[in-house]
Formats: sequence, structure tokens, C-alpha cells
Amino acid sequence: MNSLYETINFGHGFDRVVKAKATLDFPSAGAAATQALTVAVPGAALGDAVVLAPPSTLNAGLIPSAFVSAANTVTIRVTNITAVAIDAASATWGVLVFKI
Repeated sequence: MNSLYETINFGHGFDRVVKAKATLDFPSAGAAATQALTVAVPGAALGDAVVLAPPSTLNAGLIPSAFVSAANTVTIRVTNITAVAIDAASATWGVLVFKI
């Protein structure tokens, strides 16, 4: 996993946004299975809101989700909603963490 991050300071309802990019290579997801990987996002804290930017090449049948799972860490999950295994290619994912 390669990770890059940047902090953007705003006002108006939230303190800042932390953004990161990471190249992720999920293991093959079996039928109706979920796989998870983590991305280092310095400044992310439990309870922060996460917006995920999956790659445009994400396989049909994989549903992505993301959340702050620990300090400075975002977990990205892909859930296979099909009846066959899917092995997604390595790709770059974007993450925005909103400090609320």
C-alpha cells in the first residue's frame, strides 16, 4: 500500500478535511464475502466522517465502504454481492476524512 495525505483547513461547521490516496490490492473476495484493507490517514479519529473515492475500474458487484477504525487509520471494505469470486486489480483509492 502506498499512501499520500494532505490536510485542508476550513471553517463553517467542521475543523478540517484530511485527504489521502493509497494504492490498494484487495485479496480475492469470494461470493457474498467482504475484504478489508487499511489506509494511514494522519489526524483521522474515531467518529470522523469518511468519504470514499473508489477507482473507476472497480469491478461490478463490489460495493465499497469506509470508516475510521482507529486513530490515524481508515478501513476500506469491499463486499462482493455476486455469487462468484471477484479479484479486483490493484488501484488507487481516494479518502476524505471530515473532522467534525
